[in-house]
Amino acid sequence: MSVRPIASSLALLLALTAASAAESTDWGIVDDNAARSPDARIDAEYARAIERVVGMVGDRDLVARVQRRGLAVVNVAWEDTGRAQGSALGPNITDLTLQVRRPDPRRGWQTALMPVIRQPNFTDRTGDVPAGQFFVRVGNERGGPLRSVPLLDVLRDLRAWASAPDSLQGETDLTDARDTHLLVAAQAVFLPVPRRGEATFNPVVFNYQSAPGSPAVLTLLVTREGTSIKVIENAGEDSAFGHGQELYFNDHGNRTAFTAERLSDVRERIEAQGGPRSEGDRSALARGADMLMLVQVPLKHRDRGVLPGLPVPMAAMPAPAPSSAAAERARSDVEQAVLGHGPRLGPYREGVEARLERDPRFPIRVTVQFYKATSNGVVADADLDGIERALRDVYDHAEFIGSLVVPEGDPVRPTAWQKLPREWWNW
Repeated sequence: MSVRPIASSLALLLALTAASAAESTDWGIVDDNAARSPDARIDAEYARAIERVVGMVGDRDLVARVQRRGLAVVNVAWEDTGRAQGSALGPNITDLTLQVRRPDPRRGWQTALMPVIRQPNFTDRTGDVPAGQFFVRVGNERGGPLRSVPLLDVLRDLRAWASAPDSLQGETDLTDARDTHLLVAAQAVFLPVPRRGEATFNPVVFNYQSAPGSPAVLTLLVTREGTSIKVIENAGEDSAFGHGQELYFNDHGNRTAFTAERLSDVRERIEAQGGPRSEGDRSALARGADMLMLVQVPLKHRDRGVLPGLPVPMAAMPAPAPSSAAAERARSDVEQAVLGHGPRLGPYREGVEARLERDPRFPIRVTVQFYKATSNGVVADADLDGIERALRDVYDHAEFIGSLVVPEGDPVRPTAWQKLPREWWNW
């Protein structure tokens, strides 16, 4: 049995384990009203909503309908910059999860892994998109006005776009001649968002080669509100709930969790105030308000990570599916989410003074996510049709499409890294 499938059993148990109520107040998601007792009924309703959404991964009917479209429902996505052909392993591999957290009056905090619709993990069908097509929003890191700049411009002078540039040591330019195209995957993420409600969440990355003082990847999280740079070291202080390193939004040098609301609620609120009053209002109603991009830049490292030789965190098991009778009574209320950010939780630092050097063997990977709001985990065929179109639109930008893991006579792709086909342990 390979290491990575073994790594697919425990993360949900880890993620659902409550943190201690004595957790430091400057870490995690801190509610301004945390000192007040939450309304028990509302809290219980939201807990049930989370349970229903978590259960989508085990909903046999949904899984079958998604598979008929050539896609899969997972709660751990394999987002690798360097995975070997025909294998679950490789020299630079990453698990990505989306974790919703909520306060628990008895046990502190609880967290759960959210379902994702994407290409099947093992085959990992991707596209090679010209690098010049990628633009990111910047300005949030210094509290300035937001503007769009080419992604490669940010990577050529990384410290110029950091709120704590002293935390990023080593090379300033993390681009390479191979970066004519970027390796791109697309997926849809479901979050539990009731009517007039809000979900608070963090993307969580676990890179199997990264270790404290020896990062194997640097990430950029991009939304309509800006770009947040983070070095991935799998450090314990960045992993409040076990599996992986939590990623936050950089709000003028302060970290905040991400939030999601329903588009209909946002539109109603903006209309009630007489229309958009700020750039934030306008972008909330514009194309891309539901989109998050995770950019991974591979780095040279010192082989201190989990692979090989250390215990491996395990990825998530499906939660029990809702009963068929309950599913028949419920109707889909899926709609587009609008992403934002929450209150400030403490200082944001992009790195921890590790020296960075680009690993030119591997491509830069961009994971494009579209966020959907649901209160009950029920997904209609019309919802799946819309998701399929959105994912296809991303791949339509690619000049090459296929699997680097299970190639089938594909032409040599600009993002390919492996020099010896079918001899996967050659690094």
